[in-house]
Amino acid sequence: MVELRGLTPDDAPFVARIYSGASVRFTHGEGYQMPVEDAVVRLARIRDEDHAEPRDHWSLGIAVAGDLIGLVKCRRQDECTAALSYILREDTWGRGHATDAVRQFVPLVFAEAALERLEAKHHPDNPASGRVLAKAGFTRIGTVDLHVGDGQPVPYPVYELHRRTS
Repeated sequence: MVELRGLTPDDAPFVARIYSGASVRFTHGEGYQMPVEDAVVRLARIRDEDHAEPRDHWSLGIAVAGDLIGLVKCRRQDECTAALSYILREDTWGRGHATDAVRQFVPLVFAEAALERLEAKHHPDNPASGRVLAKAGFTRIGTVDLHVGDGQPVPYPVYELHRRTS
């Protein structure tokens, strides 16, 4: 079962492992291995962002049986919208953990933030991430061209989820 939890400086070795290998092939290249020192800096930035006023970032660790296997986060884009992202350690893929984490995270963010909409995108060569978003209630709304790697535009699928009103 997936548990969302706050991140601590002691998580640096786990975060370094998460941000490595195939998990970051579309952002850093598949051979990338985050140094623990960089993970320490990333965790300090997350702590500062999560405690800033006004708050524009929300980040939580994804744990299974006490093992930190990923992160889920969002960053405010404008007054009403935030961009959601998540990353899992590659040896935990395909077990529903990302979907469970997103399903738990979305109501937390909507409850805390005055947001009306969450947006997410994924690399077109990562359709599993699109399935996570669809299972978590997001709807595909189109694509956005991003320039990555060699500078050529890549059409990233874009999804959205609106706050439920009842």
